[in-house]
Amino acid sequence: MHRPKADAITSLHDLSAVDLLAGYRAKQFSPSEVLEEIISQVATWEPHIKALYLYDPDGARKVAKAATERWQQAEPAGTLDGVPVTIKDNVATKGQPVPLGSASVKLAPAEKDAPPAARLREAGCVIFSKTTMPDYGMLSS
Repeated sequence: MHRPKADAITSLHDLSAVDLLAGYRAKQFSPSEVLEEIISQVATWEPHIKALYLYDPDGARKVAKAATERWQQAEPAGTLDGVPVTIKDNVATKGQPVPLGSASVKLAPAEKDAPPAARLREAGCVIFSKTTMPDYGMLSS
């Protein structure tokens, strides 16, 4: 499988996680720059597709800034440090509600991260949003 080189791609949001990490390592771009490109894409497309829940660009900017500083010191925090990700709204994240895609669920903040969210954070990922889903994830679209 052919993987494009980071310098051959004009848009940072088109890069794979492997390409992002290589670009961070080579100091071609930073986690903050990648996140800003994604925030720009969200601003363009989200009003039309409405795919995000709990979109938090400011919180993500703080996490990306910390990752950028670590990469500048060549000391990434984990295997995916600075890689932006989303997770489904049914995956608990500490302090945020877990609606399970349903308006009928009582919105109470989760006490702790579910294992997938915890592992992403441990690896250094920048969770910038949760994504919407059908009620209880019951549709197979």
